[in-house]
Amino acid sequence: MTTPQRPRVILQMAASLDGRIAFGPGLTMFDQHPAAKLLPDQGPLWKEVRDAIDAEWHPQATMMGSRTVLREGAELKELPAYADSRDTLLQDFLPDDVVQATRHWAVLVDGRGRCRSGYKATETLGWHVLHLVSRSAPSEHLAFLREKRIPYLVGGERHADLAGALAKMAGQLGVKSMVLWGGGTLNGAMLRQRLVDEIHLIVQPVAIGGRTTPTLFDCDDLREGESPALVRLISARPAAGGYLWLHYTVQ
Repeated sequence: MTTPQRPRVILQMAASLDGRIAFGPGLTMFDQHPAAKLLPDQGPLWKEVRDAIDAEWHPQATMMGSRTVLREGAELKELPAYADSRDTLLQDFLPDDVVQATRHWAVLVDGRGRCRSGYKATETLGWHVLHLVSRSAPSEHLAFLREKRIPYLVGGERHADLAGALAKMAGQLGVKSMVLWGGGTLNGAMLRQRLVDEIHLIVQPVAIGGRTTPTLFDCDDLREGESPALVRLISARPAAGGYLWLHYTVQ
């Protein structure tokens, strides 16, 4: 449930009839699987959904995970060694000039410090990347972000502290609502921590199957006494090409 301490989180995803969000394991947003050509173009519907979210909530951030942009196990860019104290590096880095110029944050959850391209998303007017890192992120990575003046928030020991980061985004950056474009792992973590408030799901006219193919929410099984997230259907609309647009709120 949304509170004044964190933004409203709206999940926007496309998934197969059986809940798969990719045609196979290990694919990033830049990989084109041959089977994708079998589906009608979902681009216009995806834009329509995002436009509807923008019109209702005017989100100030869009979040995705590191595995969406970088393959697990990919060779990492080598960075200069950093030999000084980590104390300063482990403080949040929010340069005033960047914060004042940014109207929309492209939030990248990268707890281990793997994404090292220096990408800032500034080709879109008013946008800027914001990294969420854990305390285990390498010193050289944090120093690199500071050198490139890429803001970051620190929290969590091995993984980024999602709830803590959302609280900081609300309190320090004024983010009131955010769109989530996660992979299955990030979506699953957000779901288990009760950090998803609304779901816009495009159901694709295909069944994919698979044992390791990512799903909409990849996370640990429910523990004893733990409850699933109940949802309430707001609308269901068939769309061109055999797609279905489902809109839910999370109770």
